[in-house]
Amino acid sequence: MIVLALLASILAAGVALTMLIVAHGRPEDDRGGPRADMVRYFGLAAVAALVCGAMNALETAGGGVGAAAGGNAANLLAPGLLWAGARRLNGRRAIGAVSTGAGAILMFGLTFLVALEDATLLKTAGLVVFGALGAFECARRPLGGLRAARLLSWTLGVYAAYNLVRLAAAAIVGPEALTSAGPVSAESTAAASAVAIVCVSVGAVLMGRQLDDAPAPGTRAHDRGALRRQAVRLLSAHETVRATLVRVPEIDLIRAAHTMERGEVMLKTVAEALEDAVPGTVTGMPARDTVFSVAAATVDAAEVERAVRRAFARRMPSIDYDDVPDLCFEHYLIMDVDDLSLLMESRRLGPREGHPGGV
Repeated sequence: MIVLALLASILAAGVALTMLIVAHGRPEDDRGGPRADMVRYFGLAAVAALVCGAMNALETAGGGVGAAAGGNAANLLAPGLLWAGARRLNGRRAIGAVSTGAGAILMFGLTFLVALEDATLLKTAGLVVFGALGAFECARRPLGGLRAARLLSWTLGVYAAYNLVRLAAAAIVGPEALTSAGPVSAESTAAASAVAIVCVSVGAVLMGRQLDDAPAPGTRAHDRGALRRQAVRLLSAHETVRATLVRVPEIDLIRAAHTMERGEVMLKTVAEALEDAVPGTVTGMPARDTVFSVAAATVDAAEVERAVRRAFARRMPSIDYDDVPDLCFEHYLIMDVDDLSLLMESRRLGPREGHPGGV
């Protein structure tokens, strides 16, 4: 019976992870914002639940204390990450993930130091705490204003209450109440966990449909989308468009000698110079330290470089910089939006790697 309950829990966690991935979309698209945060945290919680079920099954098959420790830690991670994700969606300080990780590590170590019955009680107490915190955070606005968040809040609240009942039974009857047959046994707990996972998954998918997936301006996802949309517009009227990549070779030295913020200001100044020098262009930084520009290929590349350098030099006094850093240019003729996507991806993986098709 316990094996069937654990398999049901593993299956529910797998379904939860699949639903979250499908609800979010492809990992290479330009979605972001609150929905991406929700998928990130809740997806990790689903992975933790999956690992927990697998470790519990391994422990049942004779995996020993190591399997029990892994299962206990993963069990705490699942509701803890739900709480951390809800805090993130409410725009609160990002201490949830750190606290959850610390609690899971502590639980992992304690399982080796105390009796397994005592470790189970400690884990159950942790589930009560994280479940209650998650229920409270899901009910807090602005997240609590979403209808689907109420399902999450009720599910986590009931799950916390169930584990509180398990603690009460252990206090009254003894630790054997959690291992013998009954409503608070290991079999019943695994089945209750599977039901909770399904309810949380449904609530997360419904909530994801209500959350904004537009990435915030200034993020790489936002810039990737803006550059792709510009390429689509231009390719509808031209056979090819030019993608110009500009780097500041001294950017690491500028950051080291000044500040990280000074380096970001320098890159933004490069983008502004591109917009001045190339009318109608769209700029962005889809990769670290590389400014992209997409525009019609109507002007000679050498003339573009000269115009950008002049516009860049004119801006140095406005940012209180005495020198004029050198600029490094690369030009590519793009015939399809997928070519631009591949170019941006290659620079994301390695900003200084070559890319076929340069002009």
